[in-house]
Amino acid sequence: MSTPTVQVVGISAAEESLSSLKALSQSQRLRLHGRISIFNHDNSFDQVTIRLQGAIRTKIGSLVAVENLSSSTKVMSNLDFKPAYSASRNQTEEQHLDFTCPMPNVLCKSSRCAAFDGFIPSMSLTGNTYVTQVTAISNRHLVPGRCDVVYWLEAEFLQSASNQVVRKIACPVDVSSLQTPLEAEVASQGHSSVVERIAKPHARALRLINSHSRPEVNVNIPKKLGYILSDSSRLATGCRSLSIPVSVNVKVPPHARRQAQAQIDSLECSVKAQWYTRKTFTTGPSAVESTVDSATVSTQRLSPVLPPLYNSTSEKDAVYTTQMELNLLLPESATGPSVSTDLLHVGYTLDLAMKFELTGNDGAKSGYKADFSLPVTLRTAQPESVISGRHFDPLLGYVEEDVHYAPPPYVY
Repeated sequence: MSTPTVQVVGISAAEESLSSLKALSQSQRLRLHGRISIFNHDNSFDQVTIRLQGAIRTKIGSLVAVENLSSSTKVMSNLDFKPAYSASRNQTEEQHLDFTCPMPNVLCKSSRCAAFDGFIPSMSLTGNTYVTQVTAISNRHLVPGRCDVVYWLEAEFLQSASNQVVRKIACPVDVSSLQTPLEAEVASQGHSSVVERIAKPHARALRLINSHSRPEVNVNIPKKLGYILSDSSRLATGCRSLSIPVSVNVKVPPHARRQAQAQIDSLECSVKAQWYTRKTFTTGPSAVESTVDSATVSTQRLSPVLPPLYNSTSEKDAVYTTQMELNLLLPESATGPSVSTDLLHVGYTLDLAMKFELTGNDGAKSGYKADFSLPVTLRTAQPESVISGRHFDPLLGYVEEDVHYAPPPYVY
């Protein structure tokens, strides 16, 4: 038998039923597809053991730590090899063995890892930190650090009767180009499904009416922010986008309800969005100073279109509602899933600074502002066939439709 080869074909979402998917972690819903090729199969083996493994390796100065991810193993028979065919001749001496393996996930069992138990893409991080080498506080030295998340595939060819390994091959697996949709969710406590803020009036804004009759502006953002998808209009730059639905309610005080129709004419909004990405790696909890911490921020300014306000309840309540959509472009640093293990942490925060301007039909204006600081968790999206059915109309707001789409079968 000549030297066999092993290669990665791609990564896909699991094909199990939705009921069985609920029992799986997010990472276990991803499958690696591989192929082993051999020439001149001489039946020197009758079993192939395939292992997909992953690990996080950190090095800061002279300190090194390794955290293993869960591995997946698959045992197949030599009878599973199929002959390869070509256009020039019907059959060749080459044979293929196609297989799938669940992607490894985090083994961390601490409480902080539970919310992030999922897939970690291949990555390499570098940075520096200061370490005190002696007891003197002033004796601090700058040391370099590096963190790598690596995956590799192994295949052992055995004679099962004697449990003898005939040949062993391996290859690295790079899954840093993962393009499967991610779902974004606000990682906050509480049972409410929305994050609510009451907009504060600007101190120096022109008064629409006196302070006792000033309308109250309420802003709601759902905790399930949406799906991060590739932006088809910017594929050349690799940008990914997130569309966040926002509801705005304007409530007129009871003693001013008779004049509500006359007071509210239009509502305008401007938004400053900032994505904060923090990446931290360490060589373990016992190494107090051996921690490398880096943070990046990306800023985007938006002027979303607000449809006309409409009475969402009854006219006597004088509660007016409108909806808008924040279309955010994510920086490259915020396109991977959140991570929290013993050695590596990747976390995201989305800050939204919203300014509203409420205009009356007499031209008087009143300004408001609402600030959000949202700790965001990014996870690989569930491989369901329906991931979005929302359509945004600039005049009507959100319209529910039966138009759904699914992620592509292969994402590697």
